[in-house]
Amino acid sequence: MSTEEKKALRERARSTMIQRHAGVLGLASLILAFPQSVPRWMPDLLVDYARFMRDPTPIKTTVRETFAQFWKTHQDSWRTFKLLFTEDQLQTIMSLVVGMSYFA
Repeated sequence: MSTEEKKALRERARSTMIQRHAGVLGLASLILAFPQSVPRWMPDLLVDYARFMRDPTPIKTTVRETFAQFWKTHQDSWRTFKLLFTEDQLQTIMSLVVGMSYFA
């Protein structure tokens, strides 16, 4: 592979990462737009969003910060909100927020 091909490949990877991070930021805005409620669509979105924790920085950092903020705004009413989640969804969400609050 030539130097030019390597450079083009790196640039494509960088562009893809920027686009992916932009999407993650858009999803974060949806999640954080409802600080006192959990719309019907949010449990599925949160589980899908959690999958981005496997991505490299800065995506992983954005996801971690979004879940931390979600937990801060929802923990006081969590007894009510958790009824909107399936057991699997709860397991996924709680594995993220409990782990983060332990280190916070």
